[in-house]
Amino acid sequence: MLSDENLERYARQAIMPDIGEEGQERLLESRMLVVGAGGLGSPAIFYLAAAGVGNLTIMDGETIDLTNLNRQILHTTASIGSPKVKQAAATVRALNPGITVTPLDERLEDDNVEALLAAHDVVVDCSDNVDTRYRLGDAAHRTGTPLVFGGAVRTEGQLSVFHSGAGADEDSPCYRCVFPDMPDAMQAPGCSEAGILGPVTGVIGTMQALAAVRLVLGIGGKQTGKLQLFDGRYGSFMEISTSRRADCACCGA
Repeated sequence: MLSDENLERYARQAIMPDIGEEGQERLLESRMLVVGAGGLGSPAIFYLAAAGVGNLTIMDGETIDLTNLNRQILHTTASIGSPKVKQAAATVRALNPGITVTPLDERLEDDNVEALLAAHDVVVDCSDNVDTRYRLGDAAHRTGTPLVFGGAVRTEGQLSVFHSGAGADEDSPCYRCVFPDMPDAMQAPGCSEAGILGPVTGVIGTMQALAAVRLVLGIGGKQTGKLQLFDGRYGSFMEISTSRRADCACCGA
């Protein structure tokens, strides 16, 4: 049962018929891992905390740089040089002191990824490098953890939800089904090489938060089996259907 304070804080959500007090309680009991506290992670973390995700783990091993501030809205000029997770946790606690925030000032590696995913209900991939993305994708399949993937560069963004492996639909694709080959730096340049328009990360990161909340609440129907593409130059969206690959290196036969 929600406390009086939580009834007031989350009133605009709990009043909705498809959320209610029961849905808000599920959010408060949920455990989410956000990998990356940068351009995508900033809006995702903000909205997950504001929505009342009760247990939020933030993982990032980098420090804040001046070049981050056109898009990484968790951070400030005064926090340049500080660990991103330290500033992210402080911002989240100021916004919503009623939730538990766990900052992890480290990188995702083979020796910690499965334990981390197994301890959370949903993982939100806001990382900025292909090694982390594939490591998360493979581990999410092995642990059966729902994975909310987002990516952004220049004026373009991508969003997809993956839930394969134990407890998922048999035909649900994993990350490697959609992205079978790890791209090189020329094929997938980072923001430091290609550039990024800040509001594009805001759009995709916010959509990641929405997808993660929908997963916990079980509203809006099936989210897997599609890849959404956002063109910030024209403000348009396109959706591509995705499917499981029999020859997938991760989940195929």
